[in-house]
Amino acid sequence: MPIVDSGSVSPLTAADKTKILAAWDLVYKNYEKNSVDILVKFFTGTPAAQAFFPKFKGLTTADDLKKSSDVRWHAERIINAVNDAVKSMDDTEKMSMKLKELSNKHVKNFNVDRKYFKVLAGVIADTVAPGDASFEKLMSIICILLNSAY
Repeated sequence: MPIVDSGSVSPLTAADKTKILAAWDLVYKNYEKNSVDILVKFFTGTPAAQAFFPKFKGLTTADDLKKSSDVRWHAERIINAVNDAVKSMDDTEKMSMKLKELSNKHVKNFNVDRKYFKVLAGVIADTVAPGDASFEKLMSIICILLNSAY
């Protein structure tokens, strides 16, 4: 299932949740490294997105990005937000509330172009569970909610 960022997707099934948790736990247990790898892959593949992060100005190589404490800090925030969504799969109201708050912040405080949520979701999905429809469904749910304030 390709990741979508609008409309709706079917709810996660028990089987989806089991697959997601198994894949996520493998990545999250080393979240410091994996979060930075994900964000660096995102920025190297989508350099225009880096413009939304003034603190990352001048970080032109993957090595520069990996060494930056600001990048590490933001990477951990992203992976922890996804972790919150994973842990809230059985409480969709909680997941929805948290991600809608995050959407509002990204609109009001950071003026982030919403197209980058889907791109980043793709990088996360490719890192966590490449080609896995269940994880892509979760990333779609996250993207749809992150686009709610736009």
